[in-house]
Amino acid sequence: MKVWKTVGCFALLCVIVAGCIILGQSTEVSAQVLIEDLDEKNESANGNTALPENEAQDTLQGSASVSKTYSKGLYFRSNGDGTCALAGMGSCIDACVLIPPQSPAGDTVVEILPYAFANSFVGAVEIPTTVKEVSAASFADCARLGYVRVAAGNDALSECDGALYSGDGSVLLYCPAGRAAKSLTLHTALKRIAAGAMARCDALEVVCFSGSTAEWHSVIVGDENDALYGAKVSFSK
Repeated sequence: MKVWKTVGCFALLCVIVAGCIILGQSTEVSAQVLIEDLDEKNESANGNTALPENEAQDTLQGSASVSKTYSKGLYFRSNGDGTCALAGMGSCIDACVLIPPQSPAGDTVVEILPYAFANSFVGAVEIPTTVKEVSAASFADCARLGYVRVAAGNDALSECDGALYSGDGSVLLYCPAGRAAKSLTLHTALKRIAAGAMARCDALEVVCFSGSTAEWHSVIVGDENDALYGAKVSFSK
């Protein structure tokens, strides 16, 4: 009898695991798992063999180099001058998207257009050093996006606590709509929150600001940031 119970439990576990795999795209993934997925793509061990077409070598701190596997199938719109913009997901089905610095046609990727990730299952995005123009509209209708990372060396953009900022951290450009954390720590250099940057952050309950109440009131807040007004602001000074 114990043997049959053991076999039955094992069979049930297999069914549950299979169900999770089938329904995986519709379940919420924690920010930590998404970050780990990005790290796994970024930290593939390099060797002496040629890299696949969708990989490039980046030199990180020191002389060590690692291969970075970029997402395939993304749709790019050429600007006709050797640069292009990411315009859509195309045939890419990655949950963690690593945007390449160059399109398959060889154009340098400098912008992410509005609605580029609309209605996708993307949970995390890494922006390359070449991209200089991006806004909250770039991630409009991307309800599952929980984390945005900026590749080291990008002087136009930066990140803090999973949210996207201007290079100097003075402007909050976008806080992911699918971010599950109830609190958000703002960049210490924050001076302005762009229109719509926090429009769909429904889980947000607490905003942590490094300055005083007076300094908070000097921060310029754009339109369509209702989630911010519904959250409690915590001050460090």
